[in-house]
Amino acid sequence: MKTIPCSRLFSLCCALILASFTGAFAKKGKSLFDGKTLDGWNGDPKFWKVADGAIVGQTTKETPTRGNTFIIWKGGVLKDFDLTLDFKIEGGNSGIQYRSFVKPFDLKSAKDSLKKSEEDLKSKKAVASG
Repeated sequence: MKTIPCSRLFSLCCALILASFTGAFAKKGKSLFDGKTLDGWNGDPKFWKVADGAIVGQTTKETPTRGNTFIIWKGGVLKDFDLTLDFKIEGGNSGIQYRSFVKPFDLKSAKDSLKKSEEDLKSKKAVASG
């Protein structure tokens, strides 16, 4: 049996988390996401977009992933922050990497190479398999 990629919204929760990430610049009151664009973020547009004021990560039959894919904040170094989030996952799992780094900082070679703390998030729905 294998997982059907379209049922795996591998990073939707991560996207929604990042969309809700409002405390990163708490002293200045600045959000990391403007609700409209991916300015400051680096992610493959095949998987990442803005929809309804949220960052959305999605795989489909037409755009499957061959492993992990990431959207990475490149808008500056974050020092002290509060992480506040809402997320939604449909039939898959995802995670949030924080205080992470990529070697080298290139999305193509970043596959499975983000390092540091991670929080795994899973859907309550069963993942379709066949």
